[in-house]
Amino acid sequence: MAGGRILLFYDADCRICSFLQRWVHRLDRSGRIRSIPLGSSEADAYLGALDDSERFGSMHVVGPDGRRETKGMALLRLVEALPMGRGAAGVLRGRECGREAAEWVYEAFLRLRKALAR
Repeated sequence: MAGGRILLFYDADCRICSFLQRWVHRLDRSGRIRSIPLGSSEADAYLGALDDSERFGSMHVVGPDGRRETKGMALLRLVEALPMGRGAAGVLRGRECGREAAEWVYEAFLRLRKALAR
């Protein structure tokens, strides 16, 4: 299990993903987030049931409760772990429009990633 920490699964071969992963750790002053590359054998225990397109197609987060979240909901779970993020993420998670906004932000990130990869 996550051992009381948030596990962030990211694409280590993606420069943007790696950049954002480093920023998350700079903001994570309490050390609640642990990063694991999507392609690592360590990720298999948490993501092994996913096919490659699901696994590498989005960000995944596993919370201390063992629940895996993906895309915008993973983004909210990650924000909850950051200082001063818990309240805002909780409000967003608790409202349909907040969950839709998180998905929109995540999809915007994917479009940016795709555009910069060209």
